[in-house]
Amino acid sequence: MIKEEIISKVKSLNLPKDSFVVFGSCPMALAGIREANDIDLLVSSEVFERLHRAGWQALHKGPNDDPLVQDVFEVHDHWGFSAYNPTLKHLLRNANVVDGIPFASLEEVRKWKAATARPKDLTDITLIDANLAKQNPS
Repeated sequence: MIKEEIISKVKSLNLPKDSFVVFGSCPMALAGIREANDIDLLVSSEVFERLHRAGWQALHKGPNDDPLVQDVFEVHDHWGFSAYNPTLKHLLRNANVVDGIPFASLEEVRKWKAATARPKDLTDITLIDANLAKQNPS
């Protein structure tokens, strides 16, 4: 998915302001680095419960990693399944808001990918570093 698709799909959820941030690979799509395969959201506990009551399915992915899923969305109410565990409040404070949708900063995505260090994350770190270097030449 590209930026416009992500924004449209997130808007369709009609989530309250300051109750969510788009995380995972979507901030990379926003920056034009690469497309995203899904939309990861960190949401407030209230939104998480609302989506669960609305029929979103729980998916057990690993220790302390039980997001709700529907369509292209994977929704978490905490990010405590990796060594980097930012809060919603922290990510919102540093978010890039585009068309009313808050996206985690590339720096935050990089921190998470470095902590997780899966092969795909290491590739993404290289892409993020190249993008950040273009934005901030020294």
